[in-house]
Amino acid sequence: MKPFHSFVVTANLPARIAKLKELAYNYWWCWNSDAREVFVRIDRKIWEEVNHNPVLLINKTPQATLKKLAESQDFVSFLDYIHDKFVSYMKSDTYYRSKHISTKGVIAYFSPEYGINESLPNYSGGLGVLAGDHLKSASDLGLPLVGVGLLYQQGYFRQYLTQNGWQNEQYIYNDFFSLPITIVRDSNDEPLKVSVKLPYGDVFAQVWKINIGRTYLYLLDTNIVENALQEYREITDQLYGGDRETRIQQEMILGIGGMRAIDAMGYQLDVMHINEGHAAFALLERTRLLMKKHNIDFKTARTLCKETSVFTTHTPVPAGNETFELFRIENNILHYCEDFGISKEELLEMGQIGHFNPNDVFSMTVLGLKMTSYHNGVSALHGKVARQMWHQLWKCFPDNEVPIHGVTNGVHTHTWIAREFAELFDRYLSPSWRTDTDNQEIWSMVHSIPSEEIWREKQRRRVRLVLFARNYLNTKQKHAMPPDQISKIDQYLNPDTLTIGFARRFATYKRALLLFKNMDRLKAILTNPEKPVQVVIAGKAHPHDTQGKEVIQSIILQVRQYGLENHVVFLEDYDMVTARMLVKGSDVWLNNPIRPLEASGTSGMKAAINGTLNFSILDGWWDEGYNAQNGFAIGAGEEHDNSPEMENIESEMIYDMLETVIVPMFYNRSANRVPEEWVHYMKNSIESIAGKFSTHRMVKDYSEMFYLPAIKKYELLSANNAEEVKQFQLWKNKIRAEWENVKILDIDFEDTKDYYVSKKVPVSVKVALGSLQPDEVAVEVYYGSINHHGEFQNAVSEELSYTKNEDGNYCYSGSYLCPDTGMQGFTIRVLPKHKYLVSSAEMYLCRWVNPAGESK
Repeated sequence: MKPFHSFVVTANLPARIAKLKELAYNYWWCWNSDAREVFVRIDRKIWEEVNHNPVLLINKTPQATLKKLAESQDFVSFLDYIHDKFVSYMKSDTYYRSKHISTKGVIAYFSPEYGINESLPNYSGGLGVLAGDHLKSASDLGLPLVGVGLLYQQGYFRQYLTQNGWQNEQYIYNDFFSLPITIVRDSNDEPLKVSVKLPYGDVFAQVWKINIGRTYLYLLDTNIVENALQEYREITDQLYGGDRETRIQQEMILGIGGMRAIDAMGYQLDVMHINEGHAAFALLERTRLLMKKHNIDFKTARTLCKETSVFTTHTPVPAGNETFELFRIENNILHYCEDFGISKEELLEMGQIGHFNPNDVFSMTVLGLKMTSYHNGVSALHGKVARQMWHQLWKCFPDNEVPIHGVTNGVHTHTWIAREFAELFDRYLSPSWRTDTDNQEIWSMVHSIPSEEIWREKQRRRVRLVLFARNYLNTKQKHAMPPDQISKIDQYLNPDTLTIGFARRFATYKRALLLFKNMDRLKAILTNPEKPVQVVIAGKAHPHDTQGKEVIQSIILQVRQYGLENHVVFLEDYDMVTARMLVKGSDVWLNNPIRPLEASGTSGMKAAINGTLNFSILDGWWDEGYNAQNGFAIGAGEEHDNSPEMENIESEMIYDMLETVIVPMFYNRSANRVPEEWVHYMKNSIESIAGKFSTHRMVKDYSEMFYLPAIKKYELLSANNAEEVKQFQLWKNKIRAEWENVKILDIDFEDTKDYYVSKKVPVSVKVALGSLQPDEVAVEVYYGSINHHGEFQNAVSEELSYTKNEDGNYCYSGSYLCPDTGMQGFTIRVLPKHKYLVSSAEMYLCRWVNPAGESK
């Protein structure tokens, strides 16, 4: 039975506490502990029951209680104080304002998931939480950034374990009208809807808005009456759910629908940031809209889109690099061929390396890389791995010149810092750490905190973790426990014991079983009566990942077999609440993936700012974060194919480090019962990691490297109805048409046979350029050390200067200094050159001279 008419009913807030609504509908509260306290004071019990959802809290609070709060001068005064603090934040000066950018345009940030807070279950793990932290720092820094994503009716699955340790999934429907989100309305005050063409007709999506401080997040929802087909209504049901057809439909709604929503709301889009390949279809739609806006052809619009768009690749693991069979692309987006005036093969080639191949797949990562000029991986190491992984797109360039940078991830410090530690930092570092989070000088003052104080707060956090785990097992996880263990839950874990945290996705490359390879040895470590150790584990396996589920089950069954229930606890249904408790309360954060498959990882950063020491393979962010005095390393950065032999070796490394270094250091107490060396490591960890690995630093990196240059470029290229980009495209067309006529004719080099470090090596070159002019190319000498394969390593380039025209050919000359001892060499190359090219590799063109002196 369905209703004749429906409407939304909300709580009736008394006038004196009406400000609660404004605070409840802005997630600013979730990274401000004082603001959270407002909602806790309303009713702590309901606050916990509604999973920290302030809107549902207010709706569930009896009207009599609300009336009583309005009559409480203490509550009203505190509410006024918090609201004033919020208003002050919204009006305060910011990093971006100091840049004096004149444009009124925005940066659109696309992601398939966002982890803002546990009350909005629109995330699965690290990618979503990173996106949420990105938006929070964008708000703190004042960037004109808007997020775009999907609003999932059932979110990601809820994990529950059977008594034999097997993961099952359940999906719970979200009541959008009880969440801190609002429907976007058009000029007629009707819900704003956009449509996307799919094989069986148009699918419509409603747009919702979430306030995250100064930043807006827009989410699209297809579960609306305008979609007659149930299949279309269910597109946004589940995050990463459904089959392959559901996935391409989701990515079309996210990319194409998201771009149309931005356009329909009247935003001037200066820069687009595609956060992983799932949203790359947005680049096609942006190109179409630019064609329409400026009345320009496809190639010109594509160039304008490309020169002002950013693409971030997040993983070298194949599952994270989305691909589709060609027939799915043909069935769903072939209409862009007509819009763009291109052939089917040209469209499909946009998602393939090299020329069109009917037997290949369509890669969303390749589409993202081809349609953008600014690219990055998510750590320094991952940038290197990505350059090697996608080298074939820029195959005429050496690996180190593939234009994929490393912008290392960070975490939003205010979201993840323990309140106890935040108050310590206020006292000893000054409150400026809250606004100047990435200032390294501030964090160097952490050594002024007395060891007794920081250790006392860490102990308190461990106690809270132990109590949280026991309560969690008692209230939420009894169904998964053998009957004989239920009565013993209050004996699980010890608040004084060295606690290892391990919480992450149970993908096989993360190797959760490494700690459990030798159960006899592990049991001896955990149950040492004088120096015991305990482990708290959490994490989900993807619903289709049987191997991941088997890993979870294996851990649980082995723990029972060896009688280690008091020492090893698995907390099911990992979410942001559990994550906060673990990173704040653990002493050691364990991470042992196969290097280099962990592109970055951020949980260890969250742990570090809370004085938790990382114990990890040197992969992802830890490869650049580790300094031998701020945590512990497993191995020395070796890379190898995973094998039982290597797993045994690295698991033995873990046991060795625990037995000989970590456990003794933790339990080596001074006269005042403080582990001084351990606390010194804690302070080193906070000092070296808190600022450098914050999202404030990360978002500033994105701004300085990508956003600000792209904003300026959009302003220049789009001016005067895009006249500048039209000329730029004409230049590109000319370069491509003439490139086959570019040749290196002669190299003049005097071989003195006597070389030493810093000796000047003069070089002169004669080139043919066809109809190109000398200032349209860069002629470079490329030089460096030669390895045992006769190939360059660590080579660099120096541009030569144009000197004269000689019978229609062009002469260039210059010199370089011998950089090092040993076997050295040089060669010559010619590259396109233009002020608007983001990198010299952007056009995929480079003319080299081969060892025989011929152009290639």
